[in-house]
Amino acid sequence: MAHVRRSSIAAGVTVAGLAAAAVAVAATPTAGQWTTSGGESSGSFAVKGGSIVAAPRGTSKAIVAPSDAKCSFSAEVKARKIKISNGRFAYDGPAYVNKASDKTKVGRLRWSGTFTSATTVKGKVRFTSNVTPKYGPSGITFEKKKCDSGSKSWTGTPLQQPAGSGPVSLG
Repeated sequence: MAHVRRSSIAAGVTVAGLAAAAVAVAATPTAGQWTTSGGESSGSFAVKGGSIVAAPRGTSKAIVAPSDAKCSFSAEVKARKIKISNGRFAYDGPAYVNKASDKTKVGRLRWSGTFTSATTVKGKVRFTSNVTPKYGPSGITFEKKKCDSGSKSWTGTPLQQPAGSGPVSLG
């Protein structure tokens, strides 16, 4: 019985140590514009005053979450601000399927991240909606078919990075 008890205590100490290490990885992010990938499915936002806000540059002037272009070509968040607390953020709410094509098509975005350093953020994103966007000869259309991107990992960095250390795409 004593052997089992020592193993349980050791396992509890190990789990507690790992939990403390996970908490330690959150960091205060660098203020300014951030990006998560290139191309159509890139995310773009700014960090200002302990929150994620609309990126100051670009045409959308919105918080844009990374997407995989399956369920949303530009996952613009409807909120104006997402609070960062202890180096982490989480958003669970409405986002546009493709605001530039149709401002009435909205889905549910679940987007979270942890700033692992002042210049790196990692997280998960999932987008669901009642329509599926499609590219066609006449532009973007919306098929009345439920769409679920599934949970995707993503990473991002501030827009101004030294050469060779650019953002990483969804994986």
